[in-house]
Amino acid sequence: MIPTGSASRTLYGIAIVLAMLLPVAAPAAPKSRTETPPGFTFTVIGNVPERAEDVAPARALLDAIDAERPAFVVHLGNLKGRDESCSDELLEARHDLLDSLITPVVYIPGDHDWSDCQRPAAGSFDPIERLLRLRELFYPDDNTLGQRAMTVMRQSDQAKFRSYRENTRWTMNDVLFVTLNVPGDNNNYKIAGGRNGEYEDRLEANRQWLARAFSVARQRKLAGMVIMMQADPLFEDGWERRRAPNIFDGLLRRRSHDGYLALKRQLRALSRDYDGAVLLIHGASQTFVLDRPLKDEDGRPDPHVMRARTYGSPVLDRWLEVSVTPGRTPLFHIRSRRIDSSPAQEATPAPTQ
Repeated sequence: MIPTGSASRTLYGIAIVLAMLLPVAAPAAPKSRTETPPGFTFTVIGNVPERAEDVAPARALLDAIDAERPAFVVHLGNLKGRDESCSDELLEARHDLLDSLITPVVYIPGDHDWSDCQRPAAGSFDPIERLLRLRELFYPDDNTLGQRAMTVMRQSDQAKFRSYRENTRWTMNDVLFVTLNVPGDNNNYKIAGGRNGEYEDRLEANRQWLARAFSVARQRKLAGMVIMMQADPLFEDGWERRRAPNIFDGLLRRRSHDGYLALKRQLRALSRDYDGAVLLIHGASQTFVLDRPLKDEDGRPDPHVMRARTYGSPVLDRWLEVSVTPGRTPLFHIRSRRIDSSPAQEATPAPTQ
């Protein structure tokens, strides 16, 4: 029976409604294309504040950095001066200074913060006890400092290295970041006789943490790595041509022990087996340097490893800004920033030959 009149109009209306409810075929999607991952910037400072009168300028420096909204800030250590007290009160005040930033803050302990604490001017503290106190205060969990904290992986997750909470790593947009506890004053190597326990244990912890980081970067085929520490490892001292030290050097006092030699050799070996870009950043100076520090036995620099040395007290109005752009060359673009200058001063690495 064929409906007529009002019944026909009713069925027609229902058909239109049903048609509107049926899914509409989407237009064919365009061919997929590789999108360049978004870039980001991060900031590096160190050796600030180093005296009571530095605190107000350091506050202004941190406020200027916060206003730039970097992905994170790394403080390379020496939150206090060598002759400032290593007391809990001062360490807690400097902790609060960094923690007041909105931006996530990664802090690496420096020699003034713990290994120099035995100095009478610093309070004649036990350096190991002060390092343990720093770990309790600055690394209570897996979050960074800063009001917008960032989660990182700590070496203390490994039972063998349970105390090394300051050694961290994290990944952001195809780049692996690594921090190491490498303090100034010859890596806290002691010339007195007997086993150099703290130095040797930390050397092994750093060795394994760095080797693991390079392994992760290779396995994931990451575009780059950034390795950060407090001390200047003295890349310019001719280490690449130096043979390994032996017991007779110490007995005959032929030459002093280079506390950074093992680290430099490991960095050179690991970098050779990694195809990505490597950026080393350290402090322990008031001057900015950008160069190619890792050389082979004939003095030829590795072209895909760059080193940046950032500012510190008494330079209190400058910081290092690193822009990261995955998918482009160069991966890292490093600039010197200043509070009262709007355009950043761009830096160019030294030639590789």
